Amino acid sequence: MTLDYVSIISDESSRIVDAYELDPRAAVPWSDRWTVATVARHVAATHHVVADVIRDRPDADFGLFGTLQTPPKDSPEFVDWFRSGTASLLVQLSNVPADNECWSWFEPGRRVGWWARRMALEAVVHRSDTDAAQGRELSVAADVAADGIDEYLNVFVAASRAAHDAPAGPTMSFECSDRSERWWLDLSGRGERIVSREPRDASVRICGTAEQLLFIVWGRVPASDAAGVEVSGDVAGLDRWSELVPPM
Repeated sequence: MTLDYVSIISDESSRIVDAYELDPRAAVPWSDRWTVATVARHVAATHHVVADVIRDRPDADFGLFGTLQTPPKDSPEFVDWFRSGTASLLVQLSNVPADNECWSWFEPGRRVGWWARRMALEAVVHRSDTDAAQGRELSVAADVAADGIDEYLNVFVAASRAAHDAPAGPTMSFECSDRSERWWLDLSGRGERIVSREPRDASVRICGTAEQLLFIVWGRVPASDAAGVEVSGDVAGLDRWSELVPPM
C-alpha cells in the first residue's frame, strides 16, 4: 500500500489546528480528560520531538521531551509553535531517505520511513478525536484506515502485549467490508501476538468498513456501538480487548 504520508501529516495537522482555533475546550467524547487543546498540544509536541529525532539520528530519542520548550497553556503563541513543529517534521521527512537508520520506540521500526507512517496515522486518529469533540461526522479514507489497522495490529498490539505481559486470548479476524483486506490476530501466546494475512481459524470475527475497524482497534468506538459492524463467534473475547491489548 503506497500512501503519501507527508501530505497526510500536513493535511490532518492543519485540520487539528483549525479545530483548536475554533474551540480548544471542546471535550473528546471517548475520554474523561482530553479536550481539543490536549490533543493539539500532544500532536504539536510530538512533531517537534520527532523532527529532532530524525535530524539528530540515529541516537536522539524521546528524552528530547524533557528539554522541549512548550508554550504555556492558552498561549497565543501556541498555533504558530504547532505549525512550526509540523513544518520541521515535514522538512525532515521530505529530505531524509526513508531507509536511514533512526531511533524508534518500536525496535523493528528503526528507520525514518517508519516515522513517516507513524506520524501520518497519528495525525489521522487525533484529527478524528478533534472532529468528534466538535460534533463533526467522522471520516477517514478507506485506504488510509486500512493502513492504520495494519499498523495498529503489527506495531501497537506487539508493543502493548510485550510491555504488559498481557494474557493469552483468542484468534480474531478483522474483515473490511469496503475493501478486500483481512487480518487474523492470534493472541494465544501470553505477551505475544501473531498477525497474518493468510486465513486462520478464528473464534471471533469482526466485519465492518475500514474506518469502523480502525476506530474499534484504537478503542475509540466499541464494536457494539458501530452501526453495521458484524461481530460473530466468541464475542466475550472482543469484550476483553483492553485487557488483551492494554492502552500504552
